[in-house]
Formats: sequence, structure tokens, C-alpha cells
Amino acid sequence: MGIPWYFGFFVIFYLAEWTNADTFTQFDSSSVFTRGCKQIENTSTLMKLKRHLFCDYDMSVRPTTNHQTATNVTVKLMPKLLEFDDWTSTMTLHSWMNLNWKDEHLTWNPSDFDGIDRLHIRSDEIWVPDLSVYNSGDMSLEQNGVPSTNCLLFSTGTITCIPAVKYVTRCTTDFTYWPYDKHECRIRFGAWAHTGEEINFQLIKKGYHMDGYANNTEWNFKILSAVRIVKKFDCCPNETFPILIYAFAVERQPGLMHTAFVTPAIAMALLTLTVLWLDSRSTERMAMASMNFICHLLCIFDLHWQLPPNGVNPPNILLFYRDSLALAAFALILTALLRKLQNMSIDAPSWVSNTTTFVLNNRAGRFLILSDDESKASTTGILSNETDENSDLPKANDGRKESSWRHFAAIVEWMSFLGVVLTYVIILTTLVPPD
Repeated sequence: MGIPWYFGFFVIFYLAEWTNADTFTQFDSSSVFTRGCKQIENTSTLMKLKRHLFCDYDMSVRPTTNHQTATNVTVKLMPKLLEFDDWTSTMTLHSWMNLNWKDEHLTWNPSDFDGIDRLHIRSDEIWVPDLSVYNSGDMSLEQNGVPSTNCLLFSTGTITCIPAVKYVTRCTTDFTYWPYDKHECRIRFGAWAHTGEEINFQLIKKGYHMDGYANNTEWNFKILSAVRIVKKFDCCPNETFPILIYAFAVERQPGLMHTAFVTPAIAMALLTLTVLWLDSRSTERMAMASMNFICHLLCIFDLHWQLPPNGVNPPNILLFYRDSLALAAFALILTALLRKLQNMSIDAPSWVSNTTTFVLNNRAGRFLILSDDESKASTTGILSNETDENSDLPKANDGRKESSWRHFAAIVEWMSFLGVVLTYVIILTTLVPPD
């Protein structure tokens, strides 16, 4: 009997406690604050004003009493920082955005609130225009709407918000004149879900303000223009869509790349010409020609890792290195052939002898072709033999045959040198930037 009695007492006690808890809960729920927001008694005038304005405010409703009246939003861009990624062709703009519009639902008489004519509010508490980037480069949420910021509300309903924004957009890149390349980027702003009959975006004066911009150490940045256009689409012929377009010019500062790649290109071009200037019989020319060819390969290999692969046209500096490499290879191969040519002991063909004689008949040719150690007697013999009607050049003596090969090699050297000089002039004229 003791155990059942004790168990029954425990059950009765538990039910009584549960009933009291439920009663307390019901009482607590009935004690929830139910007074109207405008009935709150507070000594702060700012609190009364804010309660007055936001009592029945709906931030999802466009701020106009007549739904057929457009909300005019003025815009001004104030850039602060710029980042440009030439490998992805994207520009990242860090800026302040000055936005102004009128909210007809947030007006008051300053005399009713101790002369207060303005109020600091958060953009999260009010309706804000859905200003979005149409050509976003990363499609993130940061590209749509107005970021959270502090705004200034005037008694007339005018609202001024200056949020810090970060916009990413893709650019049309052209690396033709790298490292003196210039690119153009555009940012297109507009309403994401409203027409021009609902939200009308307009520019404040010229649409941008450059004071306070910190220029990038790698890129020079400039706003080319800010324009407002109104477009219509086939889907909605009776509706307009205002679009704000900002055009930016991005120009590389070439200091580092000029030193690293342009200066060596000029040096190696001069080195190639020096190789062709030297005597083909010298060991120094062969060594220098080999070194010149290897240096070209190393520079092209290094340049390959520096050039972005997404340009419209191949960079001219890469084309210059390509052409200069071909000329360096030509100088190396020519050196080997001329060394072999000058050591030939077979009879020179008639066209070789005739060419040599024709060049040596000219004073300039003798000055360029003949070396200092060659005697005037041998030259006189060659020239007199050419004027003799009974002379037979193919039957000249062995000494003259050997000199014909040497003289012919010298002629080829000078023609090659002048041809390479002319080639470099044409290359530079074609590939160097016009400005």
C-alpha cells in the first residue's frame, strides 16, 4: 500500500506543476507589448520623430503617393581606387556612389519636432533604388542594389545616400602595344526590376567626381565619359529603360616592363648587327652569334610568362622578338657558311668571279671589301685582268681563285649586314606604337 500511495502523490504533484507552468506561459504571452508605436512616451524628440515616420512605413513600396509618378534618382560616381587584372580582363572599381531621391512617405513639419529638419537613418530601414551593374564581371550580389550605409533624410523627403561600392566589370583588352597598352572598360548601370516609368536614373552634372582618387602604381586611370541613354526593347515597346554608361580608359605604366623587356630587345638587335659586322673568320663572331641566339630564346621564354593570353591581337613586342630571333638564327647560320666558304680551295664559278670583279671595280667596293693586309698589286692585277680582252677569268691562278672566294664572302657579309639593318628598320617602323 505504501508504494502505490507514494506513486499517486507524485503524479498529482507533477500535473499541478505542469498546469501552473502553462498558466504562466499564457499570462506571459498576454503581456507582450501591444501598444502602438506612436503611443510610446519618450522624452527624446528624435525618437518621437522616428516613430512618427516609420510607424506604418513599408520599405518595399516605391516612395511615391501616385504609382504613375516616376521616382527620380540622381547618381554621381566618386572613384577612390582601381584594380585591373589583365589576365582576366576585369576592372575592379572601389568608389563612393552619391544617390539622391525623394521619399514622399517620409516627410514632416520641422516645427512639430523642435525644429529638426534632418535625420540620420540606415539604408536598411528605407526604400532604396535597385541600381545594378548590367555587365558585371563576377555576378556577385555586391553588383545589385545599394550596400548598407548611413543616409541623410531631410524633412522634405529628400534622401542622400553615399555608399561605398565595389564594381567588377569585364573590359575589351588589346595588348598589341604591350607594355604601352591601353584598354577601355565600361560599366552599365540601371534598374534591375523597374522601368523608366517607375525609376528614372539621371546623372548629377557630369556624373562623376575625381577628387580623392588615389592613382594606381601600375595603371593610369581616367574616366572618358558618363552618359545616360534610354533604350526600348521589343518585349516592352511602351516602356523605357534608362541606362547610365561610364567609360574608363586604363593605361599601363610601362616603367618596369620597359626596363625588363624593351631595353634588352634593343640591345639584342644591336648585338645581331655587331655579329654581322665582325669578320666571319674570327672565333669571336661565332661565339657572339651563338650567345646572341641563346639570349633571344631566354628572353622569349621569359616574355611568354609575362604576357596575358587573352588579348585581341598578339603583342608587337613578341612579334619583334620572333623576328629578331629569326635574324639571330640567320646571323649564326651565315657565320658558319661564310667560314666554310672562305676555306674552299676549289675553283670559283664564273658568276662568283664576275661578281667579285664588278664590285672591286668600284672605289666604294674596294674600300669595303679589301682588307688592310691585301696588297695593291693583287688588286691591280685583278682589275687589269678584267679589262684585258684576252683575259679568261675562269683560268686565273690559284691565288686569285682563293681571293675571289674571300672577296665574295666579304660581299655577302656586307649585303647581309645592310639587309638586316633594313629589316630592323622596317620591323621597328611597323611595330613601334605611334604615340
